[in-house]
Amino acid sequence: MSIEKALIDAVMKVYQSKGVGKFFSINFLVETDGEFVFEVCFPPDCLNPQGNVQGGMITSVLDDCTALCVLFSTKGKRLPNTTDFHTTFHRPLSLEPAIIKASILKIGKNIVSIEGKIFKEKNKLVASCLHTGFLFDTHGMKK
Repeated sequence: MSIEKALIDAVMKVYQSKGVGKFFSINFLVETDGEFVFEVCFPPDCLNPQGNVQGGMITSVLDDCTALCVLFSTKGKRLPNTTDFHTTFHRPLSLEPAIIKASILKIGKNIVSIEGKIFKEKNKLVASCLHTGFLFDTHGMKK
């Protein structure tokens, strides 16, 4: 799939300027064969009492990256309105750069299913998710 660099740059500029996109410092790295790769650097405010990244923060990043995957795949025309989101945690994540990989499992006329995974150093799987959403058009959205 060929994704226009200009579209990705424009979306990421807006996304990184406010809200969770700014808070989490998520960066798009590359897309290969429908798999979108992002990097995240969690801020210290995301730590739980044990000193690891809190699970809800990991889930939030997976939610955003899987949604960005849909937005990029539809050339900026559609986003998922989440109807179901399951996260499975495999190991803790300390404050270190992490890699997120997201890909669409199935996209239909109205529903999309996306898979997301977050990895720590040495490609160790931290968490995986299945994100299902009702697709809505982005036209008319506030910029």
